[in-house]
Amino acid sequence: MKIDLRKIYRFEAISHPTDTPLPTGGDIYYECTECTHVVSSVPHIVSRCECGNLEGKQGKVEIKDAAKVKPVRGKLK
Repeated sequence: MKIDLRKIYRFEAISHPTDTPLPTGGDIYYECTECTHVVSSVPHIVSRCECGNLEGKQGKVEIKDAAKVKPVRGKLK
């Protein structure tokens, strides 16, 4: 199932040092800079971006290329 999270949330970029792990949390999402798809940092349903760089389920995300991921904070519209 493909859900466009941009219809539900307003996203704001989060600055973080590139030499540290990506932040996680209930309001933190990852945007794939390759396909611009957004995936939760703690997905409880099967989620993936269109190009396959981000895949998640059961509260964990697998990132194939972290250089192509931008953390964002989501707030309900």
